[in-house]
This record gives sequence, structure tokens and C-alpha cells, in this order.
Amino acid sequence: MLVLNSTLTKRTISKYNNGTAQPNLSGADLAKFPVPVPPLAEQKRIVAKVDELMLLCDQLEQQTEASIEAHATLVEVLLATLTDSSDADELAQNWARISEHFDSLFTTEQSIEALKQTVLQLAVMGKLVPQDPNDEPASVLLEKIAKEKERLIEEKKIKKEKPLPPISDGEKFFELPKGWEWCQIDSLSLSSEAGWSPKCDPTPKEGDNWGVLKVSAVTWGKYQPDENKALPNYLEPKPQYEVKANDFLISRANTADLVARSVVVPKNTPEKLMMSDKIIRFSFTKDVFSYYINLVNNSSYSREYYAEVAGGTSSSMKNVSRSQVRALKIALPPLAEQHRIVAKVDELMAICDQLKAKLQQSQETQVQLTDALVDKALG
Repeated sequence: MLVLNSTLTKRTISKYNNGTAQPNLSGADLAKFPVPVPPLAEQKRIVAKVDELMLLCDQLEQQTEASIEAHATLVEVLLATLTDSSDADELAQNWARISEHFDSLFTTEQSIEALKQTVLQLAVMGKLVPQDPNDEPASVLLEKIAKEKERLIEEKKIKKEKPLPPISDGEKFFELPKGWEWCQIDSLSLSSEAGWSPKCDPTPKEGDNWGVLKVSAVTWGKYQPDENKALPNYLEPKPQYEVKANDFLISRANTADLVARSVVVPKNTPEKLMMSDKIIRFSFTKDVFSYYINLVNNSSYSREYYAEVAGGTSSSMKNVSRSQVRALKIALPPLAEQHRIVAKVDELMAICDQLKAKLQQSQETQVQLTDALVDKALG
């Protein structure tokens, strides 16, 4: 049994790989396999030693899993001290405690992702950059946006939406800094709409043709215009659904972890790409920085909100309605601070990505070294 499960046997079997899903190995071929046969007494000693080593491997695996779980708990607890900090001094003290052990804390992809999520949460709580008392307060921004919407409704350029219930005190997840306001994303947007989903070709559009975006175009934190399906030539495009720079796009249907994920369409985006009916677009005024709203939408408190309201008949696939997204609570800072927050988050996320890249490179090196040692040991 040990011989049949050995690397030597697997290498021999691989020689019979005929390119099909299952290599064809006949009984005659199997009879030709070279089998190293030690004396019977040594066979028993080998099996006993393998059993002993396998038991040690199982124990080591259990210890490793327990160590990983304990490490993840420690990271979670320490990062929570940052978001729970009551003021800037306490935040600085808690960060100093973490930074002393930074190299030993953030050694897994999970811990780095937890750090990223903490950065987002600090950002939307107003704890990542200092406030400037000279900034125009968010209350003034909301008044400007409300007047702009009223004007556009009177001019029949946008439709008046059904009003949403006001935000109750219980729905305010944390205390805001001075100059910030709680609002709903609906209060910041001039309009919102979903696209359409005609029967498309399975391949992406080419050249000057039209295409329809797939949900995967807006799922992974960065707009992916290549994730589209070509519109057949016999169908007329609907230019009103064409994606433009600075559009805030959100996925209406996806898995529980990915539903309602969002992106902002960057400048110089490819033309003639339309939203599908599983993508919702929000259009904001110049007094709202789309990239800040994107941070809020992907933060932990927003993810908790979507987990509560998302529906769906499947345990894996979920969906949210446009009304539910319109009701998302936004911790809104002054416009100038929105820009400062996004700049700081971009800076810190780049550092996190560098950490992850170094970690992956180290893991690949370890695997290569292990493979080389095993190959050498096995001849």
C-alpha cells in the first residue's frame, strides 16, 4: 500500500498519461511496475516507522491549526482596539502597541485582509485623517444637493423618488466627528437605475461594437471593463445605459460575500459598454466624491447591513433591491475631507498589497525549496 501511494508510483503512472481526463493503465502495464521489495522484517519496520511519522504529522497539523486560530483571534482583538478608540490619543497608543509587533502579527493573507478592513472602518468613522475646522460642513453639502435635486425635478430632468424613512438614532452605528452628518445614499444621488440584459454573445465585444457588462466587472474592488459580453449585431444598443467615467456601480445579485460590492468607473474607460440589469448605477453631484462612497459601501458596517437585508431563494446566491441600496446609511464628511480620506486609504492599501505580495513570494519560495528537497531525497 505504501508503494502504491508513493511518489515513485505516481511518476510511473504519469508516463501513461494519454491526454484524456483519465490515463489508460492496463493490467499488463501495472504488472511491469518496478517495486522495491525489502526483507519482510524490514517491511514491518518501515510500516511501523511510517505510522509513527504520520501520527506526528497529524499532531503537527492540529497544533498548526490551533496556532493559526489563536493568531487570527489575537489580530482581531488588537485591530478592534483601533476602531474602539475613543479619541486620537487612545488610537495612537493602540496603534503603537500593534506596530511594535507588526512583523509577527501580519504574517497571513487573512490578517492582512483584516488590516485592510480595519483601515476602511477607521476611514468611514473619521479616525484616519484629522478634521479641518475650515472645511465646509457636510450639512451644507446636503442642503446644496437637496436644492439641486429639487431644481432638476422641477425641470423634469430627473424623477422624484419615493421618500425613504428617516434615519433613527438606533441606525447610527457610531458617533461622528464635528462637521460630519448621517444620511442615506439616496440623499446624495441625483438618480439611480439598473441596466438591461439582452441575450448576448458569450465572447467580449471587439472594436467599435457594443457590449453588456457582467457582474464580475464590478465585483472585485476595481472596474473590469473586459468582463463583458458582445451585443449581437441584430440588437439595437440602449445608449442611456452606457457606463461613463465617475459612475458608481454596484452589483445587485451575487454570492452572499460579493452581493452589493461596488466600484467607481475611472477616467478613460472604454466606450460602448452598457450595464446589465444586475448592476445599479448611482449618479452624484460634484459635491460628492464617488470614491469615498465606494469606501463606505465596502466597509464592514455596510456589509453587515447588506447581510441583513439581502434576499434570495438560494443559500449561496443573494440579491438586493435598488430601494435597499438607496437606504444605505452614509457617514458623510466635508467634501475636502472625503478627498483626504480616499488619498490616505489608497496609500495604506498599497502598503497592504505590498505585504501580501511579499508573503506570497515567501510562500512560493518555501514550496519550491520543499519540492527540491523532496525530489533530492527521493532521487
